[in-house]
Amino acid sequence: MRMLLFRQIIYITVSLLLGFYSYQHVTFEQLHTIFHALETISIGVFTLSGIWIAVIYPEAIAAFTNPEKLTILKGSEQAKRIENLVLIVFTSAFVLISTLIFYTASELLKNLPFVIENHKIILLFSIAFSVYLAILQIVAILSIMISNIKFVNDLYKKNAEQEANKRL
Repeated sequence: MRMLLFRQIIYITVSLLLGFYSYQHVTFEQLHTIFHALETISIGVFTLSGIWIAVIYPEAIAAFTNPEKLTILKGSEQAKRIENLVLIVFTSAFVLISTLIFYTASELLKNLPFVIENHKIILLFSIAFSVYLAILQIVAILSIMISNIKFVNDLYKKNAEQEANKRL
């Protein structure tokens, strides 16, 4: 838990620093492009992770729909992978919700006197927010890549074990 909190503090710090050093050179139109890219990537990650869980780990879906079947999940390694994929789905959902909030707020509030008067500080925090969401999504994608590598390695390991057993 502490490691997760520590990572989030690092992500937020990096995001704020990038926001601070770039807000004078970035426009809200450029931010909309960034948020659109985040939205598109998050949709893909959300969809593919959900499909991955449903197809590769159907017992996880069974355990989710019927808690009495929770014991079906085989091994702690498989449970960790499923947990990781579910966290990736949640991360992508968080990014999607955040982009929706950004789009809605920026369109509804952009002409308010407070926003006009403080547009530089709002831009700084908007940049920081977009960087933070990008970091979260990058971590989710890297986590999927690592999970896939582990999955393929396990397949090769099981294949090698089966070949060795056939030779005996």
